Amino acid sequence: MSGCALIKGHRVFSVLKSYSLKHESGEELLPLLLAHRDAVNRVLEELWSHIEWKKRKLPGKKQWRLLPKYKVNIHSKEYKKKLRDRLLQEWPYA
Repeated sequence: MSGCALIKGHRVFSVLKSYSLKHESGEELLPLLLAHRDAVNRVLEELWSHIEWKKRKLPGKKQWRLLPKYKVNIHSKEYKKKLRDRLLQEWPYA
């Protein structure tokens, strides 16, 4: 499955890969799935904490637009590596 997003006027394509796992008991996978969900939630909290919202009035209208401004460069390899290392440091499935 692939998706397309529009970021800063550029189209960004991403690919989502999924795999089928054959298993006999869901109880063994449940801790992994819960740990993965918690790790993803920590990543999202981290990213949201680095967003500063700027309010800009639309010219000629009574509307305002909220524009995100990142406090860090979230697209840099260094930031991604530090984030991954910090959040998965004591993760038993890493």
